[in-house]
Amino acid sequence: MVSVIIPTYNYAHYLTETLQSVKEQTYQDWECIIIDDESTDNTQEIVKEFMLIDKRFKYIYIENKGVSNARNVGIKASSGDLIQFLDGDDLLQSNKIKSQVEVFERSSSADIVYNSPRFFDDNDKHKLRSSLKGNKSDDWMPKLSAKGSKVISQLSKINFLVINSPLLKRSIIDKVGYFDESMEALEDWDFWMRCALADCYFYYNEIENSFPLVRSHQGSLSTQTKLMNNGHFIFLKHTLFHDNLSIKQGVIIFLKYIELFWDTFFAKFFFSTISISLFIASIILLPLYAFIKIIRFIKCL
Repeated sequence: MVSVIIPTYNYAHYLTETLQSVKEQTYQDWECIIIDDESTDNTQEIVKEFMLIDKRFKYIYIENKGVSNARNVGIKASSGDLIQFLDGDDLLQSNKIKSQVEVFERSSSADIVYNSPRFFDDNDKHKLRSSLKGNKSDDWMPKLSAKGSKVISQLSKINFLVINSPLLKRSIIDKVGYFDESMEALEDWDFWMRCALADCYFYYNEIENSFPLVRSHQGSLSTQTKLMNNGHFIFLKHTLFHDNLSIKQGVIIFLKYIELFWDTFFAKFFFSTISISLFIASIILLPLYAFIKIIRFIKCL
């Protein structure tokens, strides 16, 4: 069974469409858990209407503690072997879950199956585009079936997984843990990086009518491109502050981080003060990190 986990906060005006996209999935062995993060609109009424029609919809109301906490509550309440994340304002095309379940059925090595997203504006959901701003193709997204250094290398530069793109094995949660509730943003990037560092196998699969659909509107996290593209915090967390990171993994992340930083420089010709500070700190602290790792390795001999 697939557990669809939907955290939502004051998205009642989008939620009917979101839940309907789940109901219309061609793969029918699912449960859908809606975690209401203390909304003040009519979210509860909308969910209850769906619950009356279909008992596979379940509703949990919680104190507002952010999207990471809401997703974690949903994971703990779920019972499926596979997990599909979906935000309260986004959609799934009808064949999305089915096409990815079929990958798991034929490939025992796959841990996370993902595909390319399609973006749409709030006022025109039928006009789909392959990038957030619509000014480039989907070449921005690495389409790889791999694990280890290849995935770490790509994730060190860009978060290429929108939250509703992957379908993942529940067992991964036991391996890498839940979403980091201390992070107010980039928590999904952090989660996918932990999956890559844990050697999970990412499998790219794309079939028509199987796209995750991401709504672009004022206030959505997807529109905050400056924040979404800021890999400095992800770099620091998964190198300097990661106890189990191997030297090889640390070097891969560091080199990709350097590439990301200079790509940003030549594209914009300036840095924010915080970006410069974090970059300089990482350059200074990396040799110290390597020295500590070597000492730990020697002590283990």
